[in-house]
Amino acid sequence: MNIKVYQSGLKFMLIDAVSKLFNGEVIYENSLDHGILATINLDRHLEEEDVEKIKEFMHKLVEKNIPFNKKIVSKKDAFDFYMRHGMEEKAKNIQAVTNISVSIYEFNGSFNYMYSHAMPKTSGEIKDFDLIYSDNNKVILVYPFKGELDFNFKHKIYDMYEFMRSWSSRIKVNYVSDLNEIIAQGKIADFVRKVDLLIDIEMFQVAERIIKEEKKIVLLAGPSSSGKTTTSKKLSNALSSLGYEAIPLTLDDYFLERDETPLLPDGSKDYESINCLDLKLFNKQMKALLNGEEVVIPTYDFVSGTKLYTNAPIQLKENEVLVIEGLHAINPNLFFDDYGPDIYKCYVSPFSPLKIDRHNYISSTDNRLLRRIARDFRTRGRSAESSLAGWSKVRDGEEEYIFPYTDTVDSVINTSSIYEIGVLKVILEPLLLNVPMDSEQYTDARRLLDSIRNFYPISSEYVSKSSILREFIGGSIYDVK
Repeated sequence: MNIKVYQSGLKFMLIDAVSKLFNGEVIYENSLDHGILATINLDRHLEEEDVEKIKEFMHKLVEKNIPFNKKIVSKKDAFDFYMRHGMEEKAKNIQAVTNISVSIYEFNGSFNYMYSHAMPKTSGEIKDFDLIYSDNNKVILVYPFKGELDFNFKHKIYDMYEFMRSWSSRIKVNYVSDLNEIIAQGKIADFVRKVDLLIDIEMFQVAERIIKEEKKIVLLAGPSSSGKTTTSKKLSNALSSLGYEAIPLTLDDYFLERDETPLLPDGSKDYESINCLDLKLFNKQMKALLNGEEVVIPTYDFVSGTKLYTNAPIQLKENEVLVIEGLHAINPNLFFDDYGPDIYKCYVSPFSPLKIDRHNYISSTDNRLLRRIARDFRTRGRSAESSLAGWSKVRDGEEEYIFPYTDTVDSVINTSSIYEIGVLKVILEPLLLNVPMDSEQYTDARRLLDSIRNFYPISSEYVSKSSILREFIGGSIYDVK
């Protein structure tokens, strides 16, 4: 079963359990490792024994094998239903769609829409899960990953989400409907400038910490489509504005010669693991630079599969900092020697606090996938179907080579513009609609369409040329391909 379908059924089961047991409400906040962070609102403090009761109730739902029934209702009936139940943001979402009817799901007497083009047939299909008590009435709903319940609390990512939620609450933009109201009032240009300013302030604060701690090497890592390249350039500019010149480098220039690339068990070349990098050369050059020596940094030619040494030599001076970005930048095996006092590590990814409604959020993974589809089409002419087909392999590499190290970093940098889905929607809707019904990627394409359909479109003309979003939609002043 598709993991997103599994998650949707699991989320619905938790909502039903909390409602039936305590007449309480579940608010889904964001994804966190292989789990979903949720707030459970009761008329009292949530206790650990309450969590055990909820989990027991959910297991009983699995045993009862209750069906998830799809219902087609009129737009007016759905709007009235959500207004009666105090879910104004859901009602506003219904109002925003152009359909005369909408599809919702019924489960165990409860009605909801989980923005999934498909749901499990019955609760009996959702056997594997866990519910972990956190704090402040929060729990983590854990789902299986590769057949196992393997959850690790990512504290620094959690803290970033909490910061972003606090910020979005202060500016009163918690749901898509709040953003849509800004667009409808003609205030989006000013709002975009405010959001972009927050990201620039964040870069400046990280730069200040790097200088205060007298770091010489800044490492930036992040999963696909996180905005690493633009972040590296923006952070370099922030350092420069404080009197420290940044020397930007990319680990991609340290690939082994193509004929030296290690092989996978199936005989294909391994371009994803850290072993595809020329670690000996990288470490030799980093040591030389830290010792004040001149070094010629290579440029990797992806056509010939060789490193070229045509760059002018560089030397790391007193007020200069190396800014190195790459997939494996925070991997502890990147350096042979311990340069801990000289290194500052950053994890880069979009962490949008914006939710579709109280039960549905735009995950960081989906945010990155939407960005990737837009960039793949713009720079490579790839169809949405092609991008979707290759996504699982990309995700496997992230799970193995990046996510285990996210709690070892000094700073987590958010690259999400809270308005960006509205901009991406203009580009993505025709691409996703073009995925054929007989494609294996059709279900995911329709799920993504469902997740963006409530967003009012936003013209790219409002997006600054220096915005990280420009890395994906084009027009960046940083000449990011």
